[in-house]
Amino acid sequence: MRKAILLVMLAFSLPALAGKIQIDPSPIPLKGTFQVVVAGLQDVQTGNVLVVNVRTGEGIRVPLEAKEGRLLAGPIYALRDCDDAAGKEHVIRVQVGDVIVAATELEEGLSATAVITDPTGEPALTVERWDEGQALWCPSSPLEPGKIRIVVEDPGKDVLCEPESVQVTIRLGGEEKDLDAREKGATSGQFVSELELSIERDGPALKAVLTHKGSEFLSAPLAEGMALTVVYEDLAYSVSLPSLAVRFESTEVVEDTDCPVKLALSEPTDPDEVIWYVDGAERSERGPEIKLIRTEPTYPDSLSVIALVRKGALWGKAEAKVVFVPHTEIEFVQAGSGETAKAPWRCGTPLRVKLAGVYDDAAPRVWVGVLGPSCTVKELALEPKGNGVFVSEPFRPEELSACAGDILWAQYKDPTCLEDVAYTLLRLR
Repeated sequence: MRKAILLVMLAFSLPALAGKIQIDPSPIPLKGTFQVVVAGLQDVQTGNVLVVNVRTGEGIRVPLEAKEGRLLAGPIYALRDCDDAAGKEHVIRVQVGDVIVAATELEEGLSATAVITDPTGEPALTVERWDEGQALWCPSSPLEPGKIRIVVEDPGKDVLCEPESVQVTIRLGGEEKDLDAREKGATSGQFVSELELSIERDGPALKAVLTHKGSEFLSAPLAEGMALTVVYEDLAYSVSLPSLAVRFESTEVVEDTDCPVKLALSEPTDPDEVIWYVDGAERSERGPEIKLIRTEPTYPDSLSVIALVRKGALWGKAEAKVVFVPHTEIEFVQAGSGETAKAPWRCGTPLRVKLAGVYDDAAPRVWVGVLGPSCTVKELALEPKGNGVFVSEPFRPEELSACAGDILWAQYKDPTCLEDVAYTLLRLR
């Protein structure tokens, strides 16, 4: 070996001759192959080249073979101590940064040097989910709650003879955090990190949570169209997080105070779990519908209702508003001016019935009649005037066989709420 090193040193000191020697490629990638090329020698068909690792002093002698007017030695494998050399004839053990010298005694000595650099290879990035049924890792679209893993394939980062790490960036919603992916084995070039994805309640909201090694790693409010994005160097991999579609039969309900309101889910059918929040407070109801009633004397008033719904591993959220309004008001008004009719009222003067505050009845109905043992009752057609006001067609009390001294009545009933009944009386003269 000392002779080999001396030969290399001597080769460096010799003057340049007609022959040329080079290492191809130069620099040499770790775990790659290279060859030594000798050119410019006439009538030389054979020889040897000594390849030496300057750091360790290790050297191997490789025969030169004539080919197309040149002498070639190789392929020579630049491997680490941990790399498998089975079946490879010419191997030199190296590390990144080592200097390799190739020297030959031909033409009184030729030499060349090259440096060992990082391995080559294009990186790849994937995200996978664990399929419990098949007990294997599968493609991740869409990314349902459960175990997931990030896989980076990067031969260029497998440098040492021990497991190494690379860094990836995890983005979830508007949050992001760096995470180390550990090499799977000492020489695989595959870097893996496992996480657990879950959807959790956060009061009346939902959040997506990533757990790493038993602790919360990253979380963000769950939103429609949300995605998990993993970034490694110039690569980015995004996968959507599916959410459960949740809908109410109506997103806004208007009802009179003291009248019950039923708010029901139209989607999904047969949910596994429903959690209701009313004005931010959790309710005890757990079914697909909730009943609400408002009896306080402050009008108008409203309630915000949120349903958190789970079916299987998926969660979804829906919001609705319930508005409570005062009971409907009713009065007799003058047919012409629309002003309030005052008793006593002439039997032959036309009247109308006016309803106000009809916000929860799209097609209200009103009746008029004479108080007492009279069978004369008439339903009046109503015309909407906007903002919950309806005015009836005109009529004369005498059309109801009413005369002086009788008392005229008008009544409205909400068909969806027995408590919402409005009536008024008018004495005639």
